[in-house]
Amino acid sequence: MKDKLYNSMQKFSHAIIQPVMFMAVAGILIAISAVLKIDFMPDIIKSFGDFLNKVLVGGMISNLSVVFCIGIAVALVPDKKTAAAVISIISFLIFLQANNFWLAHTESLAQEGEFGLSGSGQGMVLGVQVTDMGVFLGILIGCISGFVLNKCKDVKFPKYLSIYEGANFAFFIMIIVTSILAIGVTYIWPIFNIVLNRLMIWIANSGPVGFFVYGFVNRLALPLGLHHLLWVPMGYSPIGGQAVINGQTFYGANNIRYAELANLDKISSIDPSIGSIVNFGYTALPIGIALALIKTSRKENKEKVKAMVYPAVAASLLAGITEPIEFLFLFGSPILWIAHAIIYGFGMLLSSILGLRVMVETVITTLLYSLAVPIEMGRQWLIPIIFVILTFIEYSVFKFIIEKLDLNTIGRKMPTEEEMEEAKRKRDARKGKKVSKDNISEDKSDDKSDAYIIVDGLGGKENIKSLENCYTRLRICVEDPSKVNKDILEKYPSKGIVESGDNIQIIIGLGVEEVKQSVEKEMNK
Repeated sequence: MKDKLYNSMQKFSHAIIQPVMFMAVAGILIAISAVLKIDFMPDIIKSFGDFLNKVLVGGMISNLSVVFCIGIAVALVPDKKTAAAVISIISFLIFLQANNFWLAHTESLAQEGEFGLSGSGQGMVLGVQVTDMGVFLGILIGCISGFVLNKCKDVKFPKYLSIYEGANFAFFIMIIVTSILAIGVTYIWPIFNIVLNRLMIWIANSGPVGFFVYGFVNRLALPLGLHHLLWVPMGYSPIGGQAVINGQTFYGANNIRYAELANLDKISSIDPSIGSIVNFGYTALPIGIALALIKTSRKENKEKVKAMVYPAVAASLLAGITEPIEFLFLFGSPILWIAHAIIYGFGMLLSSILGLRVMVETVITTLLYSLAVPIEMGRQWLIPIIFVILTFIEYSVFKFIIEKLDLNTIGRKMPTEEEMEEAKRKRDARKGKKVSKDNISEDKSDDKSDAYIIVDGLGGKENIKSLENCYTRLRICVEDPSKVNKDILEKYPSKGIVESGDNIQIIIGLGVEEVKQSVEKEMNK
């Protein structure tokens, strides 16, 4: 039961991150559009910035519920992507019409006030007035569509009814389920909304403390790959904040941020919800970790350690991929991970206390948003101060713990080449092999591809039930966990391997999509 629940959370975590990956592109372009609209820009550039802004905010940000609906459904049914996309979007549209019909039938349609439908519990989605569920509507219908299609896609009927089997049968079920759901939420969602509002109020009233708790738990969840379940609601749902901007209500820290960038000339301050995305975990903390690992390594190993940490830090600074640097110490020293999670949360707390109101992420993203937001609203001059403080704290804490507890982090007890060869000879001897230094080098240059090693380590292609990836990880579900050979998998130069029941995660880092494609090709041979 525990493994089943964990695997379900893994699948949902993977599915929900798929549509969010596109948000990174939209976010950068919205920031660029805000820069183009600065007062001193020529009118033609301002006009282009305004065009770019309206296209992205109106076309994508205002319709995130639809994006999540299709993205999640497709991710949950990788072998029936077209059917999943079609069924999910039609189900979404059916929900809108059914919900609107029921609200009208029961005379429950809210009337617009000074701020439109804000505060009424209802909103406009694709031009239809419905119960305001925000992005949760898309997530819910996407999950249900994926679940129903997975259950029904292999259903078979007699030949004369074959047109109604499989995906078509799933669509029939979804029409019924969605219609019932549309009626049910008119009674259930207001209660759920009260709970969400109270949680939102707690986070808002907790201020810096709330952001500390969020940051701390976010990092603790990373090794399990479940951190998406935290930051997606914070970024795109009422849990992450609520703000009325230019007469329209926006929910979630990221949605509020996009709306503020689009209306900088109409606001006088940045909403405090920005605190959950003011995150020095991509810049200051990785540098502090790298410096500590280099400082505490043995003199003869420092160059090797630098060769390992420099690319990992670059991946975090420029691409926002933190796993390469974090997984250098996670599995070997969990106590360092707890310290890292505390400092991670403390960074959000400190930024909130000092009043920093600009999104801090990768170097490029931070620079763009700093240029776009007026300095009197964003207080960007705090960024280098907080950066230095957090880098120093992370470095000092890591150095102290590593040396005080004599932890076996990289470079401290790293064996020499001779020691590695000797250890290999001993391992091979225990397996009944006799090898020399000469054939050790031959073994290292084995012509088996990385993809072959991964497939072989997972127990062969017959043992691989599903293969997906997120930003940095291969996520595999296997038929029989006992067939997985971790010794073989470790021959692949990954950043780490996480096992839980029939769910295997291989931490790849940048380039994970290419690795997945190589593994799929290997499986198809």
